[in-house]
Amino acid sequence: MQNEQASCDKMYFLECPEESSKNISGTYIRYEFTQDLDEYDARIVSLSAEIIKRFCGSKQVLTRIYSDREFSKKETHNSKHLLFTVRYREFLESMDSPISMYAENERTLFLLTDGFDGTALWANQKIDTENRCYFDFYVLPENSATFTAKETAEAVAAGNYDVWFQICENGASALYVTLNPETVDVGKLQKLIAAVCEENNILFQNPKKYEG
Repeated sequence: MQNEQASCDKMYFLECPEESSKNISGTYIRYEFTQDLDEYDARIVSLSAEIIKRFCGSKQVLTRIYSDREFSKKETHNSKHLLFTVRYREFLESMDSPISMYAENERTLFLLTDGFDGTALWANQKIDTENRCYFDFYVLPENSATFTAKETAEAVAAGNYDVWFQICENGASALYVTLNPETVDVGKLQKLIAAVCEENNILFQNPKKYEG
């Protein structure tokens, strides 16, 4: 049992193989922060949130929340009210939130904030698994000239971001990190990840050859 626990408490931060990065534009490089075992790990969300929060600081962050939920014929007439993206947008509007929002469609919502705002992420964690959404966090360049969530979403789609954090809870849990090596020091990011792991009594082991 002790050996099994020790194995589960190892985390790695490694560069992904080229085939998994084929959709990444330009000179961007994709990394993966994950455990030693190829399975679900509930800690990934909280660890990822802390890593993203510390890395972002007060930088502008575009959060993309999206759902791929399919509805049965019985649910179709009321489907939009089952979507977290719709309910969360309506919640922010009812609160007169100053956060800039852009609803690309009923299933996709963008939020533009100063620094990492994990409110939506934690609210989503509290609902049933069937209705949970996916979360992407884009850290913008310091010289970004966008002012609204819609403008920023268009800029990000064109590849104008420093770092893209993607939390994956399906299957093997992981935090995927796609960054611009010309503007981001991956060594500093790795040290930050190591510090978060140490604070949570997790053994951070690098380098590790990718075996996926």
